Amino acid sequence: MRNGSPRLFGVIHIGSEQVSLQIVEYFSLEDMRVVERVCSQVSLGEETFKNGRIDFCAVKEICELLKGYRRILNEYGVKEYRLLATTAIREAENREYIVDQIRVKTGFTVDVVDMIQEIFHKYVTMFRAVEKRGLVLGAEGILFVDISSGGLGITLYEDEILKYQQNIHIGALRIKESFDKYQRQSLCFYQALTEFISSTIRPVGVELGGSRIKYMVLSGVETGMLLKMLGHEEAGNLKSIGVADFLNLHDRVKRLNIPQVMQEFKLSQHRAEMVLPTIVLYKQILDLANVEDIIVSNAQFSDGITICDIGARTNDSWLTTIDKQIVSLAHAIGRKYKYDQKHAANVEQTALVLFDRLIKVHGLSKRERFILQVAAILHDVGKFISLRRHYFYSYRIISSADILGFSEEEKVMMANIAFYHSKGTPSSNDPEFAVLAPEKQMTVAKLAAIIRLADAIDRSHFQKAIIRDVVLSGDELIICVSSEMDISLEEWTFFDKAEFFARVFGIKAVLRRN
Repeated sequence: MRNGSPRLFGVIHIGSEQVSLQIVEYFSLEDMRVVERVCSQVSLGEETFKNGRIDFCAVKEICELLKGYRRILNEYGVKEYRLLATTAIREAENREYIVDQIRVKTGFTVDVVDMIQEIFHKYVTMFRAVEKRGLVLGAEGILFVDISSGGLGITLYEDEILKYQQNIHIGALRIKESFDKYQRQSLCFYQALTEFISSTIRPVGVELGGSRIKYMVLSGVETGMLLKMLGHEEAGNLKSIGVADFLNLHDRVKRLNIPQVMQEFKLSQHRAEMVLPTIVLYKQILDLANVEDIIVSNAQFSDGITICDIGARTNDSWLTTIDKQIVSLAHAIGRKYKYDQKHAANVEQTALVLFDRLIKVHGLSKRERFILQVAAILHDVGKFISLRRHYFYSYRIISSADILGFSEEEKVMMANIAFYHSKGTPSSNDPEFAVLAPEKQMTVAKLAAIIRLADAIDRSHFQKAIIRDVVLSGDELIICVSSEMDISLEEWTFFDKAEFFARVFGIKAVLRRN
């Protein structure tokens, strides 16, 4: 039921090829509508991929656009908004100067989004759309494929969990700029392009092997153009095009060079040079997976930001669906590295119980709790590489993995929590720890202290100790457990690990057996 007046939320997105503004009026996540959408074309991505930097003439143009967008926000009375930049600014060598100039000239603060966050928000939009269409029920898989200007995101949803996620720096515009103009106009371009893409994404086929994929859901910068080339109207959130129709289009395109593609489909040179890599990419992914049907989505990055932000502002329970998927992906990564599933689940559960009991002491938020949860699941994955230095390799695996929904900084925090889960003192002398800002270092120390206790309580990996109660009393944290087996190893290990906990929190941790 609606109460009061609707709220307004705005998203400004500085992308590689356009700067856009979207304003949404909402009561809840289920009750919202777009009231304004403005888009202006720019050429930032080409500058970044060609020259490694963005010229300040282009920055001046962006600032003028942003001033106009601010006037629109003011006209609507929008108080809640976000301004985000993706690939072009993210990868520009002069990124910090650009962000500063925007702040000085417009008053806007720019959040530069990591590639993994960009793909995550597109995934959220696509998943919500297919869920509303009733396509996520059952065990059959859905392969979400997003191609942006600078990156490719591949996400496999199967058996109602996330089984695989990979992000690759091989977007449509990036591919285009990897070839000279004369190369793109050659009749050999299609073959060279196919081999270039295939050599990059071939390992994905190993991960997708054996999966039952019913739908491949596509989103990206050129999906609208793809629909037009197939003779479809660009309408609605989802459009089924069929595998056979796509393959027929591919067979037509592969015989043409860029000038011929322009003539055949009435495209500008820029559009032709963008759509060809997109079609080849989709075809290469089709070759890696047995797909029954293709669905084209008009998912936008701004839509994902809107869903996540409004969901958080209204405490919508739907976001827990995405959180559960992220946790399922963490377990999938653990299985890849042959983790001890029972031990990981035990440490995860215990760590979260301790976090919740210590909420008045650590002063951390739900977000840090989520970081702790995933770090607990993956803390031992380094044993797949080396038992002697497993904590070091756990750090390497976590920091380099694609864990949907987390920023690069948050992954480094997780990796450090795993690095210090058993021993060592977080120190700026450790390069892995030193890269974090001081406040993030403090957060890692707190979460590492918690996970050490959780790991100690299952030191034997036999889940012998069952937690009955956790009580924070004065300067003591009393953890009451029961067991029908000898837990001497757990008790001795806990006593040892409690020293670091006391150093961080000023609280004595006590393991008490009932």
